[in-house]
Amino acid sequence: MNLGLVLQSLAGANAAPITAAIAAYQRALRTFDAKAFPKEYAILQNNLATAFLSIPFSDERAKMREALAVQAFQEGLKVVNLIDHPSEYAMLQNNLGNALQYVSSSHSIENCLRAMDAYDEALKVRTRATTPAEYANTIANYANCLRNLPDDVARPEHGNRKNLDKALQHYREAAEIFAAFSEAQKAGIVGEMIAEIEAELSQVRYSDEHVSAVASVQ
Repeated sequence: MNLGLVLQSLAGANAAPITAAIAAYQRALRTFDAKAFPKEYAILQNNLATAFLSIPFSDERAKMREALAVQAFQEGLKVVNLIDHPSEYAMLQNNLGNALQYVSSSHSIENCLRAMDAYDEALKVRTRATTPAEYANTIANYANCLRNLPDDVARPEHGNRKNLDKALQHYREAAEIFAAFSEAQKAGIVGEMIAEIEAELSQVRYSDEHVSAVASVQ
């Protein structure tokens, strides 16, 4: 299990193949089975999923690896629960939400809604009072979903102004927490998101005012 973590870290620096980490995790699962070691099993499934997702999605097998990652997160969630394994449960739900949000699919709205359900589950554990850094990660991920979700999924052509407002609130809170914990890189990324949404909302307001002015003249 630890060898897999080391190999995955090396793979991130192009110093080892990610397949070596995947193989190590799979060997570890021979010992850490779901029934006897639910916590370790869930962590291994999480590690497997993140390893699958770290492989560049540039070939015809990309969708298969995405599906394997989602399946691994779901397998881990079968053996941990909110009461007995809150930390692992929240981690898996958060990461499942990320996988669903960015998976290549023609059902992007459905996947986004499923991702938000997963983030809601993670936020039952991750609170600003108890785990502020993890909480900030999850609400930032939640904001990413809101940003790409229409206000009315049945009428996506009507836009997503309300969801943009909600996303902006989440981003601002996340940025505040990241700054407080000296997470400069994350704070910078979220800051860019905030600027983009503020510009987008400003354009929406300008368009609304322009339409209103034209209507008044008529």
